[in-house]
Amino acid sequence: MNRQQIEQEVKNYSVREATMAKIQKAGLPIPDKPPDLVEGVNVFTEWDNLVKSHGGIANIPFSILGDYLDKWTSIVSYARWVEAIADIDQATAREIRDTIKKQLYTIQDGGRELREALVHIEPLYREWEQKYVESLSMLIAVKALREGYERRADAISREITRRMNDVLDSRRLENRGGA
Repeated sequence: MNRQQIEQEVKNYSVREATMAKIQKAGLPIPDKPPDLVEGVNVFTEWDNLVKSHGGIANIPFSILGDYLDKWTSIVSYARWVEAIADIDQATAREIRDTIKKQLYTIQDGGRELREALVHIEPLYREWEQKYVESLSMLIAVKALREGYERRADAISREITRRMNDVLDSRRLENRGGA
């Protein structure tokens, strides 16, 4: 095996497109980018302003809370999809980098330490090491954002649940002859 063959083999590792094709073939819907994100709306600022204008989350009307829960849930769904793509890209880059490293190692001359060092200065290996680091950092960032979005959606959901429990508690109290 030579360097040109190694470079040609890298093309066989692209799985993102194949994965997308399999998902489409299965008939599973892929989430679209939520309209607020397409329009460039900062949903964090919008939510914070809404909470402030109503004097806290407890004072926001049900209908608005429901709308915001839908909005945040769609953002979470989309972020999870982006996270999955980032994970695929990261795993692919890691696999390509590791394969290149092993293959280049076998064509190097010298002892073990020298061969290892020579692999790490090869342009092809360095290129894929950089792609791996970039894709890993993207995965970490998207995962953190998605978790933050989930916390916001969870807070809205808890408030809706709390209010529903308050309504049920007051009905139970009325049914028992309370005030």
